[in-house]
Amino acid sequence: MCCFTIDYPKPKDELVKQLTNAIKAQKEGSFVGDTHSGRFSFLAKGFTLAGSYEIEADQVKVSIVKKPWLLSCKKIEAEIIKYLG
Repeated sequence: MCCFTIDYPKPKDELVKQLTNAIKAQKEGSFVGDTHSGRFSFLAKGFTLAGSYEIEADQVKVSIVKKPWLLSCKKIEAEIIKYLG
């Protein structure tokens, strides 16, 4: 399991909209959440990636509960940060 926190000072409804669009665009993408918390899952190159998030002020706490064993937690964190820009 991976856990990390991302600073996100922008409006939280924008974050939820970005996540919803990105995850639902993935194969078998599922996203349920709001500006407080949520969960997600999708297939990436045949492997499931799943997790949840909680938003507190300008911080987003992310927990990844399922991932390919070859994919590092640092890589997942870096890709999310890059995507949210």
